[in-house]
Formats: sequence, structure tokens, C-alpha cells
Amino acid sequence: MLKALFGGARPISESEGAAEAITSIMKKPTLEELRQIVEFFPIGKKMRYSPEYKQEVILDTLIVAYCVDGEFIYSWDSIEFDDEGVPTAFLVGPQSQRVEAARVSEFQLLVPDTSSLENTLDYPRRAMIGRGRQFYKGNVIALISNAGNRGISTLETEVDKRFVLKDGPYAQSAMVLLTPQIDTLTTTDQRGISRARINVPVTMTIQERLRGPGIIVDISDVALRVRAREGHAMPPMSRGDDVTLDIELDEQTSFRIKCAVMRRTAEACVIKMVSRYLDRRFVPLGPLDLLELKSALLNFGK
Repeated sequence: MLKALFGGARPISESEGAAEAITSIMKKPTLEELRQIVEFFPIGKKMRYSPEYKQEVILDTLIVAYCVDGEFIYSWDSIEFDDEGVPTAFLVGPQSQRVEAARVSEFQLLVPDTSSLENTLDYPRRAMIGRGRQFYKGNVIALISNAGNRGISTLETEVDKRFVLKDGPYAQSAMVLLTPQIDTLTTTDQRGISRARINVPVTMTIQERLRGPGIIVDISDVALRVRAREGHAMPPMSRGDDVTLDIELDEQTSFRIKCAVMRRTAEACVIKMVSRYLDRRFVPLGPLDLLELKSALLNFGK
């Protein structure tokens, strides 16, 4: 992949370091904004992009590095996370100097200069962008990614500069530095097509140790969204953690469902239903079980 992207690239300007003449209009990123970028647009993930609002033109790319306050990091191992997947620090430079995420002033994305891929387009699409113009400084590049658990994410970025790396694992490769416009991040919810709103009290047990009240607020074919009950905080949990839901609908109807955390915020979590407690053991949820549960939840209180 990298060979295909870089093979036709030629130096556009004299080699520059990341710290030289970097300009950006991006405001100081919050920790939540950093979490969203690294989750949906991770290093090394192949994705697509569309230049200058030309949605008919879709080309391939990947993020080869993040640029943290002018220093490049090329590996996921150079990022420290807390239990909720929020970046806490970045390890930059030859000495892996630790930069706290809360102190980061500028966060950018490094992608290969894929101008040569324009040659693979048909004439009408080449004419839309004009040869060699997609990576002019100030142009908008919309990244399109299917990383993360939510579906397809898009993020508009602004071209900061084109340059040739002087050193590092991609030395002498033509690159483009992009400044993400975090306010443009949009994500399609893969549960959204069949999601139904409900309001059902539930008791959650996380990793068989933390227990607390919640409210199931919507359900899809395989997942539930649970909010913390008023006056309570959403318990800490990480992606993949086991969650057991005890659902008491009436005196005759109750369910105990084993789930796995897909994502969590301070107010809610989305969990995937895995199995139900039946005959003194947990058994995988079949299509009929899911329909029974969904029907019972939709008719709660009626």
C-alpha cells in the first residue's frame, strides 16, 4: 500500500522539518476531541478522501503519523490512554519525551502526497480538481473512515503544507500535513437504521463488581443504549467489558442479559447483547430471543 502511494511521488519542495513554519487555524483540542480523532482516524488505517468538496472524487490514503505540537509520532505505542480510551499523553522525539494530552496546543495528521493517484481517474473527475491542485495550502480534504464502532466517519481537514520528510521511517517521502477541523466530524450510527426509543429501568453490573441503576433509552437489533439514572453517574467501564443487565418488567417478566461494552460517555453507554440467563446458565441469544426481548421492552408499561 505504502509503496503504491509513495512510488510515484516526487519532491515538491525542499525538505522541511515538522516544526518549521507550521501554521494552523485549529483551536486547542480538548481531550474528547483528541479521543474522537485517534479512535476514528487511527495511524496506519487505510481510508478514503475527497478533495475540495468534490464528493464524486474518492481516492485512497492512510494516516502515517500524528503531528503533536510540531513533533511526529508514527506508532500507536507512542500514545498513552486511560481506561475509557481517552489519550492522556504522547511520547515524542528520539527520547520519547512525554507530552501530556491536556497540554497539547496543536494536533495534525500526516498523509502521503497522493497527487499521482489523479492519473487513475477518468477525464471528467480529473477535470473537477485540476491537475496537482488538490493539496494546495488551504484546500479542504475530507477524510472518510470506517474505524471505530459507530460506522462511517467523515472529517474535514485543511491542507497546511506539502513537503518532503528529512528523516524518520518515511524519509525522502512526499507528504501532506493536514489540520483537522474537529467541528466537522460526523459519524453515522450503525445502529441508527433500526433503533427504537424506550424508557426501561435496569440494574447494571460491570465486570461482576460494580453495580448501579440505569435506564435503557433505545434498542436496535443487537445493541442497547443505557443512561445513568438521575442522581447517579455512569460507572467507569472500558470497551469490551462485561455488563450484566437485570431487567424487571413486571412480576412475571424479567430478563438477565450478558452484554459487552461498545462505547461509553459520561452520561451513557452502548452495549452489545450477547447472551441471556436461562435454566441457571447464560446461553447465546438467538433471533427469537432478541425479538422476545425487544417486544417486551417496547411494550413496557403498556
